Amino acid sequence: MGPAYGTQSAYCAYQFAQALLSSSSHMIKNIFFYADGVYNGNSYTDPANDEFNLVSAWQELAKTHNLTLTICVAAAQRRGVIKNNLADYFQLTGLGELSESIATTDRTIQF
Repeated sequence: MGPAYGTQSAYCAYQFAQALLSSSSHMIKNIFFYADGVYNGNSYTDPANDEFNLVSAWQELAKTHNLTLTICVAAAQRRGVIKNNLADYFQLTGLGELSESIATTDRTIQF
């Protein structure tokens, strides 16, 4: 739920996902970005050279581990994240996708 920059929640979620996937037998079915979290999928994000590029990090994690990165379309539209500026490996979906993921997994973790 946290934006790519301005709070620690998105970075903590990334670190959690990375640690989980690299050092355990657990798997991640879906990472759903909601509220200000949709900014994590904005391809126009351009951090300074000395800052961690969280959008690129999410993309690399998705590519490496074949993850689904889904963004709430309603929250995204309200914040100007649309198909034209959606980063690679992210897809716009509805809350139904979140509901289905919650119903078909044994854990849901929110950051």
